[in-house]
Amino acid sequence: MAFPDQLLEQARLLANLDKNRPTQASLRRAVSTAYYALFHLLTIAAVANWKTARHRADLARAFQHGKMYEVCKTCGENSPDAKHPSFPNLQTVASNFMQLQQHRQDADYDNSKKWTRTEVRAQVELAAAAFESWNRIKGEPIAGDFLLRLLIGDKHRTRSSGAAAGKRIASRGAERYSDSSKARKNAAR
Repeated sequence: MAFPDQLLEQARLLANLDKNRPTQASLRRAVSTAYYALFHLLTIAAVANWKTARHRADLARAFQHGKMYEVCKTCGENSPDAKHPSFPNLQTVASNFMQLQQHRQDADYDNSKKWTRTEVRAQVELAAAAFESWNRIKGEPIAGDFLLRLLIGDKHRTRSSGAAAGKRIASRGAERYSDSSKARKNAAR
C-alpha cells in the first residue's frame, strides 16, 4: 500500500477510535491526516514524473501549501480547462483539497473548535472522494498540467493566453536584443 493510501487508512482508523467517547486528539489527527493523505498523493504523483530519482524527495519539499491552495481556487467554472471531459474530476480534487486544507488548519490550530465524529468522517470521505477522482484522471494531460501548476503556481501558466504569452516573450527578446545592440554600439564608440 502506497504512503498516501496508508495515511488515508490511518485517518479512517483515527476517526473511528474510542467508539463511545472519541477524543479530540484522535478526531483532530484524523482531519489533519486526511489532508496530508491528499497532499502526498498529489506531490508524489508530481515528482514521479521527474527523471532523476535522487532529486524527487527535494522536489517534493518544494511544494507550498498556500500556492497549492491558490492554484486549486482557479479550478472553477471559468477555468480554461472547464470544457475538458475530465474537468469535473479535477474540480473535485481541487475543491476537496481546499476544504481539507482549511479544516486541517482548524484541527491543528483552533483549540476552541470541538470536532464530532460525524464531522471528521465527512473530512475523511472528502479525501477518499478526491483519491477516487484523481485515480480516474491521473494519466491524462490535464492532470499533469495541474500537478505542474501546484508546484510552480499559476503566474507561469500560458495555456489560456498562448498568443499573449508569445507576444510577451517576443517583446522581451526584442528588448534584450535592443539593449545588447545599444551596448555594442556604445562600446564601439
